[in-house]
Amino acid sequence: MIPFNGTDFFMLMAMFVILISVCKLFMPSKFYRECLFVLNASFLLVFYPDPALFFGFVLYSYFITWLFGKRFKLPLKIYGILALLLPMLLVKFDIRFASFPFKLNYLLSFAGLSYACFRTMSLFMDKDPKSPMPDLLSYFNYLSFTPTMLIGPIDRFQHFKKSQDSGFESITTENFISGWYDLLKGIGFKYVLAEFIDRYWLNIYPSDSRELVHMTNGMYAYYAYLFFDFAGYSAMAIGLGKMMGMTVPVNFTNPFLAVNPQDFWRRFHISLGAWLKDYFFTPMFLWLSRFKSLKSWPMAKQNVCLAFTFLLMGCWNGFKLNFILSGLLFGIYSALHNWYVVQCRKKGKDIVFGKMSPAVVQIISIFIMIHLVAVSLYIFSGRCPLL
Repeated sequence: MIPFNGTDFFMLMAMFVILISVCKLFMPSKFYRECLFVLNASFLLVFYPDPALFFGFVLYSYFITWLFGKRFKLPLKIYGILALLLPMLLVKFDIRFASFPFKLNYLLSFAGLSYACFRTMSLFMDKDPKSPMPDLLSYFNYLSFTPTMLIGPIDRFQHFKKSQDSGFESITTENFISGWYDLLKGIGFKYVLAEFIDRYWLNIYPSDSRELVHMTNGMYAYYAYLFFDFAGYSAMAIGLGKMMGMTVPVNFTNPFLAVNPQDFWRRFHISLGAWLKDYFFTPMFLWLSRFKSLKSWPMAKQNVCLAFTFLLMGCWNGFKLNFILSGLLFGIYSALHNWYVVQCRKKGKDIVFGKMSPAVVQIISIFIMIHLVAVSLYIFSGRCPLL
């Protein structure tokens, strides 16, 4: 059983909500962590396709975090990061060793691997070397929380731990009603709107057709489909989390209203954008800033970091041409927007829109961004017949 796939999963989650609500009546709040562990472990052991792999990854990543997390020197930190990301890298790049008669993705791959690796690295990077290791049960719950383990959002450990520590106190009628609303919203997005778009819009023309009308239709349809499909998953995760007493971070806030590339990633898959900014873009920018020869080139530094950040985002989805090109396109969009902002500041005026009304500028910017994003996501989808 895969999360959010079929009515069996929702029946199981309903049982989880009931069980944890019953536990609240008879158990002290301090035992919420143990109750959550039992529910998460039960799902993995009984319904998850690869429970042994997931449990093995939890122990492996916990050991790596313990081994390198107390180190202060940068080289050792880098070794720890590479060790945590190693399972994902071996699978994503489909690496094969001569000593193995089979591909490693058959040995290491399990549902939710990418998100699990990003969560472990988030904890590793945020951890103070002087602070103690998180307890193993909380660490396990952080990686295996059933509503978010497969498709996110990518929570931060401290946020998750704070939510977990609030225990049964967060299981309230108000949160249950709010969670039920989010769950219904997610079901409507995923199983009504996304399915309708997939059936009656996205696939009305052959995906391999090179006719302009067919490709244009597929481009806009895929953007709409991806949003409602992915945002639906996130809304369901948020809703189920609330009903179980956990606060799941928001992952989508009206991406169709984005006015520039940076604004788009503050609205679309927010947790991934924030993760890439905090753990890749910013450290890389600070590292480049150490070079005296680059101090007079702040724009170049920022654009280089943007290009590599979006390239990483593309590779995270898979080492394929469509993913890489899509990521690079977003990097180009961001670099061009940075140049535009700098030029406007230098000249003291908007070099494109002049004295046009801010409301009109906003509408035009939204219109442009919708089309730029649609092109990039169409390439990302692998449906573009020109590749």
